[in-house]
Amino acid sequence: MPVFSYKVRNSEGSILTGETKVESRERLLELLDRNGYAALEIIEKNFFTDVSQIRLFRKKVKLVDLAQFCRQFSIMLEAGISIAGALDVLREQTLNPTLRDCINDIYSNIQKGLALSVVMGYFPNIFPQILLSMVEAGEASGQLDKVFVRLADHFEKEYKQKQKVKGAMTYPIIIFCIAVFVVVIMVTQVIPTFGKALTGMNVELPKITQAMLALSDFVTTYWYVFLLGVIVIIILIKALSDIKGGKQVLDKIQLKIPLVADVIKTMMTARLCRGLSTLLSSGVLILEALEITQRILGNSILIKKMDDAIENIKQGRQLSASISEMRYFPPLALSMIKTGEEAGNLDYTLQKAANFYEDQLEEKIQKLTTFIEPLIMLVLGGIVAFILFSVIVPMISVYQSIGQDF
Repeated sequence: MPVFSYKVRNSEGSILTGETKVESRERLLELLDRNGYAALEIIEKNFFTDVSQIRLFRKKVKLVDLAQFCRQFSIMLEAGISIAGALDVLREQTLNPTLRDCINDIYSNIQKGLALSVVMGYFPNIFPQILLSMVEAGEASGQLDKVFVRLADHFEKEYKQKQKVKGAMTYPIIIFCIAVFVVVIMVTQVIPTFGKALTGMNVELPKITQAMLALSDFVTTYWYVFLLGVIVIIILIKALSDIKGGKQVLDKIQLKIPLVADVIKTMMTARLCRGLSTLLSSGVLILEALEITQRILGNSILIKKMDDAIENIKQGRQLSASISEMRYFPPLALSMIKTGEEAGNLDYTLQKAANFYEDQLEEKIQKLTTFIEPLIMLVLGGIVAFILFSVIVPMISVYQSIGQDF
């Protein structure tokens, strides 16, 4: 929907300015005239008049923003403030400009009498499907305040989970970058120095030393080609992950790597249990809850397997039996789901399962990083040792031969 900035004169002659989203310039003129404003200037915002209209420059709405939005919304609804009143406060307090503009638009449409779930549905790039479905269910049941409490809990836990993964991987990444920097310094600075010394001795160098000197010379002379190659590889991997077939290949590889596969499966189990628990406790039907949770799993292989599970449930099979056929989720999770089905408290059981596997995820990530750190040091240490061996051994041989001559 296009964004228009406007300057108008009211019935008292005062000049007012503002900004809004409407279908067209004509529709904005109609709305202004209906409310007694005379339009003086209307400008449609575009790439040239406002760089924030370019997606690249637009600030993203993150999980922490959604968590704060839902938490503040729930507090005001529980205090008895109307939806419009709560939105009016939120649009003033929200710091993220993208979310603030979105809340402004929601507030304007709520004033026109539209349902909150309908208006939020206009922004699928900001509000995930799990939020939209739960808000719709909350409106139908009259428990919108409780729904936003559950949504706030859900987004907060998801945010903490991602932060734990990022935090655990920070140290290995730093070690890797330092090690790569050391290798680059050796190839571009140390090896050329040894190369000059060896060349001045007029001796025949081993093939491995000649290859290492040639590599050093290439990297030093054509460093931009090497850098361009690295950038191209990164772009190709990113492009491959955006293609359906390519993402399936990458996801399949991830599920084959020891330790990494264990972390991914635990993460997917926690997401499945948390998503289903949050949706079912808000009154969303099991099939719709599965379809929504399927989208937040994040692994294309599991998403494809989930299609079969959903079809089995449509045919009358139990959730536990359908998910067990996927052969990806651990037996304990399947057992807890089956217990919840038999006891009639599936949402509560799934919540307990989600808590358990979120704790398990933290332990498995720690185990993975404990393995990765020495592996990085071992591999890059081996590379450094190989580089030194290729240039130092010939020099030792030359000095030994010189000593024998004397």
